[in-house]
Amino acid sequence: MTVFPLKYDGTNTLQDMSDTDLLRLTYNLQRQYAIQIRDGGNGNVNVGGSGTTIGTASDTSSTQQTATTVRILNDGIIQTYPAYPGIGSETDQTYTYKQLRTVPSAVASADFNVNGMLYYDSANDEVEPFSTEAQLADVIINQAITNMRTGDEVGSYRVSTSTPSSGGAGTWTDQGTFFSDTTYSAGTTTYKLWVKMSLTAVPGSIVNPVGLDSDGGGTAIGNIHERSISINSRLINNVLLPALTRKMSSGLYYTVSTTQTGENRGAFTDTKQTASTNTQAFVNPNYNSTSTPSGAASTVTTYYLNMIT
Repeated sequence: MTVFPLKYDGTNTLQDMSDTDLLRLTYNLQRQYAIQIRDGGNGNVNVGGSGTTIGTASDTSSTQQTATTVRILNDGIIQTYPAYPGIGSETDQTYTYKQLRTVPSAVASADFNVNGMLYYDSANDEVEPFSTEAQLADVIINQAITNMRTGDEVGSYRVSTSTPSSGGAGTWTDQGTFFSDTTYSAGTTTYKLWVKMSLTAVPGSIVNPVGLDSDGGGTAIGNIHERSISINSRLINNVLLPALTRKMSSGLYYTVSTTQTGENRGAFTDTKQTASTNTQAFVNPNYNSTSTPSGAASTVTTYYLNMIT
């Protein structure tokens, strides 16, 4: 059975928080997860760093090729230029992508009691602390994951050449180059990894749940106190953030693949020029026929950053 955190209604009465009441708390949890991955903590995606390998991508380009015939003097042979060799190909760089998928220990009973929230146990007609991560998942954690995957995207990644605009207006932080598509002479396209940190229009309002110990959240009602929901609160840092991180495999895993699956969080392409310009020149003692990549670049491979379960 789903149980909801209790709040103080201002008249010495406790009542269940609604989904609307939980909007700001869930949003602040996503913001703290965003800070965690931005700063290289559990869940972060990176290029060639620490964690589980989640895919690779190769940047290739066409290359200039020259065929040569060496002039031989006084042998009675009339020499000509060799056939054009055609352009070549090379791999300029292979990127290995990783995600740090380690998780913290389960939320301790002491943290549920001292830093957590209370709910009404109708079966026993009493007020009790949340005591399992499954209870948290039902009312907050699962919604945070849904928001990251298909909603406001705060706390999740995208790959793009410029600041993304999905999930509603907000702040995205540049996490550096994710892939650089180089060509012989048709320019370079740089794709960056971005993490969404916040929204311009903050959802909900501050509604404090109640707990067994105060950390500056507000009103005290006997031995019960309002619990702060700020991003640096004990509730978020000691209870909700570890519980969310431990559910990473339920929607916060990423892969890089040539196949789009799950939630597409951006495509990036490896391209190279396929046309060539052919020239001939005599550079004593060589007859040179050269094929040089030219024209626009064509797609070789399209890669996707996928958010999977």
